[in-house]
Amino acid sequence: MVRRLPVLFCAAALAGPVTADELWMKNGSRLIGTLVSASESTVIFDTPFAENIELKQENIEKIITTEGVTLLLNDKQVFREKRIVEQDGELVVLDNDEQAVALDLAAVEFINPEPWRLGEGYKWFGQVNAAMEYERGNSDSDEVDVDLESVWRSLEDRFTIRGLVEQDKNNGDKTKDTWWIRNKYDRFSKSDPDNYVGYQLYFEYDKFADLDLRTMTGPYIGRQFFENDILNMHAEVGIVYVDEQFDVAEDTDFWGSNWEVRLTSGIIPRLELYMDQDGVLNLNDTGDSIVNTVFGIRFPLIYGLQVAAEAKWEYDGGAAEGVDDTDETYNFKLGYAW
Repeated sequence: MVRRLPVLFCAAALAGPVTADELWMKNGSRLIGTLVSASESTVIFDTPFAENIELKQENIEKIITTEGVTLLLNDKQVFREKRIVEQDGELVVLDNDEQAVALDLAAVEFINPEPWRLGEGYKWFGQVNAAMEYERGNSDSDEVDVDLESVWRSLEDRFTIRGLVEQDKNNGDKTKDTWWIRNKYDRFSKSDPDNYVGYQLYFEYDKFADLDLRTMTGPYIGRQFFENDILNMHAEVGIVYVDEQFDVAEDTDFWGSNWEVRLTSGIIPRLELYMDQDGVLNLNDTGDSIVNTVFGIRFPLIYGLQVAAEAKWEYDGGAAEGVDDTDETYNFKLGYAW
C-alpha cells in the first residue's frame, strides 16, 4: 500500500553545525529535540521539556535531522542510518560515501519504524479493563466484569489471547456467571504481507444460559486492511467445528462458518472509536447461529490508563429452552493499555 509522508526532511550537512533535530510547524513554531519516528499520519518528537510528543503530519512544515535515520519503503526495502535531503519533491538518501539515491516521497512507509516492522523480534501490546459496581442499601448488588487482550506481533506471525469474565450478584444471589477465552495464531503471507491464515481455539461457559462448555476450533483466512495510528482493521472468515455441552438441554455439535471484523479508529485526537464483531453461522441450521457485536469509545488518560464506554449485543440462536436468545449490555470501564 502506498503511503505519502507530507513532511520535508533536510540533512544537517546542509544546515550548518546544528546539534539537535528541528521541527517547524506551519504556524511558525519551532521545536528542538530528536525525531523518534514518523508515519503517514503522525510524527513522534522527543523534546527536553515534554519528552515524547505526538504531532499530526498535516500541522508540520518541515523537519531537519542531524543524525542518520532508518527508512522502511512500501516495497519493504530498508535504508539504515542514512542522512536524507528533500529536494524538488524527491527524498535523497546519502550513503556513507556520499553517493545519492533519489526516492519518491510516496515510496516511504515509515521513518524509524518499530523493530518488529523490520523483522526484528515481537511487539507485545494489549489491554485489561474492568467494570465494577458495589451497591448497598435497599438492595445489595455486586457486578464484576473483566476483559483482557494480549497480542504478540512480528513481521511473520501474530499470537492473540482474548478473554472475558462476568459475575453479578443481587442480594447475595448470583444473577450472571459467564466467561470465555479465545486463542488465535496468524501466519502472514510472504508474497502479500497483508494476507494471513490462522487457527483458533475458543471456550465459553454461561451458567444462566445452561451452557456448561462451548468449544469452537477451526482454520480461517484473513486480511489486515490497515495497521497504523489512524486506522487499524482486519477481517477474517473460516470454517469452525462447534461442540456445545449443556447442563439440562441436549448436547449438540455442528460445523459452521465463522467470521471476525475488528476496527479501531484514532482519527479524532485523544479519542479512540472501536467496533468488534464475530459470529458463527450453523451450516445445518442457520437459525442456530451466534453473533456478537460491540461498539465503543475509548479515552486514553495518562501512564497507559484509559476509560471506555461501550454497548454490546449478543445473539445465540441455539440458546436452551427458556433462555433469551439476545443479551444487551452497556458498560463504563476503567483499564490499562500497554
